[in-house]
Amino acid sequence: MFSTNVTHPSTIQGWLVERIADYTERAPHQVDPKVPLAELGMDSVSAVTLCGEIEDRWSLDVDPTLVFDYPTIAEIAGYIAAEFSVAA
Repeated sequence: MFSTNVTHPSTIQGWLVERIADYTERAPHQVDPKVPLAELGMDSVSAVTLCGEIEDRWSLDVDPTLVFDYPTIAEIAGYIAAEFSVAA
């Protein structure tokens, strides 16, 4: 389905940084993966939209509460990577 590289946490994190940068109108280098999304300026509508993008990108079924359960990019990336290691 996906190569290991595509589901590696750093690859996932890079994709998330790009998406969050777009939502918060920042340059990707201004997005710290360890800072909570709320502190980066993500609102609830953007968070729900991001969950939909995650579902589409990785064919995962994620609950919109994902961003509350895993409030940083680094934590979300770890969650997505773990989902693939469980499925493997």
